Amino acid sequence: MHSWRPSTAPCLKNVRVEDDTRDALQAARAYRPSIDERKELLELTAKIGVQLSFLGFPAASLREREDCAALVGHISSRKLPITPILMSRAVAEDLLPIIEIQHKSQVPILVDLYICTSPLRLRIEDWDLDILLDRVRNIAKLASENHLRFRIAFEDSSRTPPEMLAKAVAVAMECEPECLVLNDTVGDCSPEATTLITRFVADLLQAKPHIELAWHGHNDRGLALANALAAAEAGATIISGTFMGIGERSGNIPLEQLIYLLVDAGNSMYDLHYLSPMCNLFAKSLRLDCPVNLPIVGEQAFETSTGTHAAAIMKARKLGVKFEDYVFSSVDAHCLGRQQAIAIGPNSGRSSIKFVFDDLLIPYSEDLISTMLNHCKEQNVCISNPTQIAAIVQSFTNKVV
Repeated sequence: MHSWRPSTAPCLKNVRVEDDTRDALQAARAYRPSIDERKELLELTAKIGVQLSFLGFPAASLREREDCAALVGHISSRKLPITPILMSRAVAEDLLPIIEIQHKSQVPILVDLYICTSPLRLRIEDWDLDILLDRVRNIAKLASENHLRFRIAFEDSSRTPPEMLAKAVAVAMECEPECLVLNDTVGDCSPEATTLITRFVADLLQAKPHIELAWHGHNDRGLALANALAAAEAGATIISGTFMGIGERSGNIPLEQLIYLLVDAGNSMYDLHYLSPMCNLFAKSLRLDCPVNLPIVGEQAFETSTGTHAAAIMKARKLGVKFEDYVFSSVDAHCLGRQQAIAIGPNSGRSSIKFVFDDLLIPYSEDLISTMLNHCKEQNVCISNPTQIAAIVQSFTNKVV
């Protein structure tokens, strides 16, 4: 099968993924899930194969601290193959509860030490970059003395001039973190800009190749996923996002889409079958809806009611799963534990309705086919739920009787 897509970069085969639940919970309309719901989400995260989970900011409040401790404890008791990440500003008071959580749980925690580097935020907050960098040196030393793994994250790095970013990176490298994180905090980047900034920092890190580079992006301009792929191809080995892209404002990199693309590129670290259960539970826990047309996991992602398309899918099904999946889709539904679905609607043809009835073992006549088609056109509805279809058919039968 021909595709005009360029060959995927080999580096995508080794990209690891971070689930930033902390950022997802900053969504203004998201409900805060219970600790039991978050534990269940962690279980699914591990089953998918996600390697890192950003759990929270323990210094923010007593509840946040208790939740972080409980989640780290769950990772420990369940022996989940996930590295927990907890956030700290460059102040000792933020680090102390993390030290305590690691001591009690005996789970190695990765501390996210973050500072702002962009002139805009520095001016608004009346901060001095040199003072912030001195604080980073001190807090990194304290973390090391207490046997904490740590990384250093630069807030709004995508709007930081090269000379300021280089200065921050140089100080960070002196501190010997495990990783540096570039943050496109307000989704300012395009893929081209993402490539430039990632390569810029990756070149600086060549002197210390053991320090990894991570990318965390937002979706304000609708480019988060494209930027994530650009960052990975330019040298980032860890991509941070959220499931369904839920997060502050327009959200983050949608992990289910990213993970599918990584697997499609040959990355074998992930199990796609758990993506839909994860997103469904995540949406339910946050009291948010999963958009029906969301790629990969949306209810309508592999569904059509258009007569000509449905007819092609029915013909393709006879030739095999791959034909069925790709005749009117570019995504392998079966590898996600799903399949192409044909719904009944105003644009359906008679053959589509017969196909659905056969699939549901509903006996039919030509009159029943006509009645169902007329019903969909008159009501202007599209029906895919088997129970609903059966109930409508039964209502027709009762009217005849």
